Amino acid sequence: MRKTAAFNPIIWIKFGFLFAAFFLLPTHYCFSEEQTNITSETLEYNENTFTYIAKGSVKIQKADTVIEADEIKYNEQTADVIALGDVRYSDTDTSITASKAELNLETETGRLYNAEVLYKKDNYHISGDEIEKRGSNYYFSPNATFTTCDALVPAWCFKGKNVDILVGERIKANDVSFNIKKTPVLYTPYLTASIQTERSTGFLIPEIGYSKTKGWQLGIPFYWAIAENRDATVIMDVYTKRGIGQGLEYRYIKPDNVNSKWWLYHLRDTSLDKDFFELRATREQRSADGIGGFLNLNIVNERDFYREFSTNLEVRTNRFLESTGEISLPFTKTRIYLLSQYWIDLKDESNPAPHKLPEVGFVLNPAKFGHFWVDAITTLTNFWRDEGAYGQRLDIYPRVLHKFGSDVVVLQTLGLRETAYSLRESKDNSFHREAIEYNILAHTRLLKKYGSFSHVLEPSLSYNLITDSESLTLFDATELFKKTSRIELSLLNRFVNSDGEFMVLRASQAFDSYLGDRPFKPLVLELGMRKPILMHLDASYDVNTGKVESVNSELYMNVSKATISVGQRYNKKDDILTYITGIGLQPYKSLYLGGRIWYNAREKEFEDISVNIRYASQCWGVLMEIVKSPDDFTVGVMFELKGITQALKF
Repeated sequence: MRKTAAFNPIIWIKFGFLFAAFFLLPTHYCFSEEQTNITSETLEYNENTFTYIAKGSVKIQKADTVIEADEIKYNEQTADVIALGDVRYSDTDTSITASKAELNLETETGRLYNAEVLYKKDNYHISGDEIEKRGSNYYFSPNATFTTCDALVPAWCFKGKNVDILVGERIKANDVSFNIKKTPVLYTPYLTASIQTERSTGFLIPEIGYSKTKGWQLGIPFYWAIAENRDATVIMDVYTKRGIGQGLEYRYIKPDNVNSKWWLYHLRDTSLDKDFFELRATREQRSADGIGGFLNLNIVNERDFYREFSTNLEVRTNRFLESTGEISLPFTKTRIYLLSQYWIDLKDESNPAPHKLPEVGFVLNPAKFGHFWVDAITTLTNFWRDEGAYGQRLDIYPRVLHKFGSDVVVLQTLGLRETAYSLRESKDNSFHREAIEYNILAHTRLLKKYGSFSHVLEPSLSYNLITDSESLTLFDATELFKKTSRIELSLLNRFVNSDGEFMVLRASQAFDSYLGDRPFKPLVLELGMRKPILMHLDASYDVNTGKVESVNSELYMNVSKATISVGQRYNKKDDILTYITGIGLQPYKSLYLGGRIWYNAREKEFEDISVNIRYASQCWGVLMEIVKSPDDFTVGVMFELKGITQALKF
């Protein structure tokens, strides 16, 4: 009798799982020396052509490269891939979408159809009907568009022919149009743009504007990346009513904390029929061990240059231009320096400021000897100017300092000062001055704690004595060292909470017995506040005349999304009374509105009214500045195309 095998359900269940894994689940294969993984719904292999044909949610991964598509053919010997339908390519730097892709995974070359290439790092998008992949980061297309915008219809793009792209370095193209949305607004037969974060030589985005006195304005800057530590910017400014200006800025840095910037500008003013020249330079080399120094050079050949061409109120109304250079040699406790200082008075030619050409100085830093500290400074200065007294001055000024006390701290200073002159164009050609200076300051600190804050009171009493003084030609602060016998009382109030110091109030009053029948110096009040508003106030009151001598105030407060500022300047002696108010508003993250009004109450006119509008989107931005001055009205516009603003070549 033949035996019949018994039905075993466990065997049939295992067989069912194997069948499902093979025919129903995605297939996973690994092959080649460098592992390549394929997953798909179905997979066939042709032994004659060494080709895999994968269909349905296909994914090929090799190292950091991933290709996904509806259907993929892969040759395991040549590493050629043909992907069809909803193709998606991704590696560490690049993401690609296409309808069809023919690629080689070894050489990273091939062709893409109806494709968009995204460079992830800086969000560069390149789109074209046919794009040739010539290397790992190299693409070429007969016709393509380029942008950094994410939108389906980008806010801006460049559209050109023979587009040559080296990802991370540059893009080149012919017959290029610049489009806003879908509308072409500019054309150039050739374009090169840097698509890298590092510096690159090329034209920067032009600046355009309009001025009532200067006409239409166009600024065309060209950036030159000379070396890793050196670069330059060449500028051409076109003013339709005034002429053409040319500028050159050169910058470099060197090891050992050396950095420098040079600026030279020329403009031939056709309206005023004269040439304007401007030279600015800075160089800094700081050293604690060897020779160091700095240079700050500011020179113009015409005093009205900034009033004619600057839109910045502080620059336009500046009284003096200062140029200073110093070479310094430090030692353990001392320092020797050579200083030159040159002034240009932009308003008054009748009383030229004295220049230091040069000054040699020796400085003894505070050195401790027992319970005393000693410091000193000695200078030999050569003053020069076209009109008025000039010549040489020797100034020797040593001091001894002593400090004692704990609850009440007392600081004493005793100084001797010898100043000698050898002058020309002066009543006295050779004379000298000797003086003794004595200072003593006593101060203490009292603390009172309240519920949410502490009040610190710091009263101080000081006395300053200078024994001798003569009426001297004024060169600098050295001549302000005058005969004095002054007592000053000061009360400093500090208010501190858990967040730190939130308010400071100081009042001081001085009495000088050498001032005759009006010995009291002005009462000075200073207030600084951080919360709930940011505020600064200083004022002086002449107790002899009963009049306020000066008031300066600044107040900043935040109201919703706006920052409001209010300021005032008053000085009786200099006949100054101005009011300044400003507002900064950011209703949205991408939009900022700012404005400032500067009103001269003495002249009863607005010195400056300015408005700034800044908009920054995901891929572009614009800055508009409107300035109204008494004699001019200016509008300036500067655009930014994110990703390529730094270098364009046309």
